[in-house]
Parts: sequence; C-alpha cells; structure tokens
Amino acid sequence: MTTRYIPFDVLQNFTCTGMELYDLRHSYFGDDGKPLSAYFSLPIGDDLLKIRFSDADVVRVLDELLLSTEEYGIDRIGVKPYHFAYRVENSRFLLSQSEFYRDQSREAVHYRFITGGACLDVLTKTDPNFTLVRCFARNEPELGEV
Repeated sequence: MTTRYIPFDVLQNFTCTGMELYDLRHSYFGDDGKPLSAYFSLPIGDDLLKIRFSDADVVRVLDELLLSTEEYGIDRIGVKPYHFAYRVENSRFLLSQSEFYRDQSREAVHYRFITGGACLDVLTKTDPNFTLVRCFARNEPELGEV
C-alpha cells in the first residue's frame, strides 16, 4: 500500500515543529454543514493560524508518535521534512471509514496538518480557508502578577 502526501503552502509556509494545536471547534449545527475551526500557535509572533472548513465530515487529533505506528509498513510518497499541511491520497485513515461513508462521500478529501506534538486529520468535501488571527501578547504578566 502506498500513501501519497501532496504538500501545500499555508500563507507563509510555517515549519511544523514550532507550531501547536491551540484550539479546536467543531459543530454539527452550521448553516451549510458541520463547520470546523482549528487554531494553531505559530513559531514567532502573537498571531494564531486559523484553518476553517465549512463542512468537516470526520475530524481526528492524534499524537504524532501514534501517527507513525498507524503508518507502519506503508510506503509514503511526498512527505517533506518540517512541512505543516498536506492533502493525503490513499490514506489508512480514509480507507478505515465505513463503507457507507466512503460510498456517500466519494469526493471527500483527506487533509492532514502536522505540528511538533499533534496531527489534525480532516475528511471533507470543502476546501480549507486560512487566516491569521490576533490572539494574545506573549510574555506579558497575567492579571494580578507584577
């Protein structure tokens, strides 16, 4: 079995090792589907990278160590060192979904976002939207601290 990773750039093409999943919001009550918003801290600056899907079918957060065991014995083509965002073809994650889901969602795409500590997998029929969001100022004392 061969899994094909198709890397794509996100805004400034941040390296994955300095990023972490900060917040994840997935709802089943969107106007057009099941919206998903994922926020990632960046290696520099105070902004967060927001990735939004208007309709995310299946969402999974997985520790990167467990990801390597899931892909044991699989040939991986296209993986780039320190890359953050991929479209993945013929993945074990997509193929492990129910036959009903795969029949009803033939046009679903597997997106994978890899950070220094976690991996976000999304199965969806919609394209992601990327924006930078102001979050907080780092190294500032919390309320009550001097």
